[in-house]
Amino acid sequence: MARFDRTIPPGAEGTITVEVKTARLWGNIKKSARVFSNDPERAQITIGMKGTIWAPIDLTPRYANLKGVIGEAVEAVVHLRGRKKEALVMKVAAVSIPDKVAVELKELENGHSYELKVKNKAQEGGKYTGQVKLTTNYPEMPELIVRVRGIVKPLVEVKPTRLSFGPVSEERLEQLKKKKRPMQGWVTVALNKGEDFKVNKVEVEGCSFKALIHEKRLGQKVHILVEPILEKLQEGLNEDRLKIYTNQKGHDVLEVPINFEILKKDKNIFGGGDTFEGHDLYEDEDILEDQDIFKDPGTVEDQDIFGQENKQ
Repeated sequence: MARFDRTIPPGAEGTITVEVKTARLWGNIKKSARVFSNDPERAQITIGMKGTIWAPIDLTPRYANLKGVIGEAVEAVVHLRGRKKEALVMKVAAVSIPDKVAVELKELENGHSYELKVKNKAQEGGKYTGQVKLTTNYPEMPELIVRVRGIVKPLVEVKPTRLSFGPVSEERLEQLKKKKRPMQGWVTVALNKGEDFKVNKVEVEGCSFKALIHEKRLGQKVHILVEPILEKLQEGLNEDRLKIYTNQKGHDVLEVPINFEILKKDKNIFGGGDTFEGHDLYEDEDILEDQDIFKDPGTVEDQDIFGQENKQ
């Protein structure tokens, strides 16, 4: 939030006041704001702010991050400590995702610290976010929100779960045949716990596609290359099923539907290009999964306090 003098006479001074709302902030913070003006030499300047915000309750860590594999115990612990002389009394008021997590609040030191344990309840792989609301007897902080993030994966994971080529026009298909340019899609199969994973074989039920195994991370991850056999495709929707045979009990045979659609020349395929929902062999899925979706409350991007209307 900012207040400022929009017009400053030559040789005079103006005032810019920048305020930071600290309702949900604590600890060391650093903020900045960009100022735009018609000064030809310094059309843009940055105002920096930093400081320390005292909070009556400390959280360590600030979020409950759950990450693991279905079937194993997946939990996170957040420690809460009161910083006042007055004894701290806390209670769980609400859980936004009771179907995904179970929570337990335990007092460790009489009136000084608590432990919030968050356990995963989800029985299917996937990601979820939510929050746990706590109430306290501190008037400065009557409510406290603990955010929750969960990433729970199956023991054996297949990406994508469906492989789709097309739509492709008949004309474009003929061009690909003449150039002998193969279309490719990738399916990744990964073991999320352990290092004894192996794909024994892959097969396609029909005769319109072929599949080959490519190892990437021995014992943990395998890539499978899928190519449509262009000469055997028919007009309309060509559907098939990729079968992946592994050495993992309970995941012996994994199936991925495959399709390739060929449209008539009079149908619009949004520009005529060939597209597919494949999986890049060199893509590292773990990079995105490991990123924390919650920003540190003490860090924000630069804020434009004047807005674009003042650029000249």
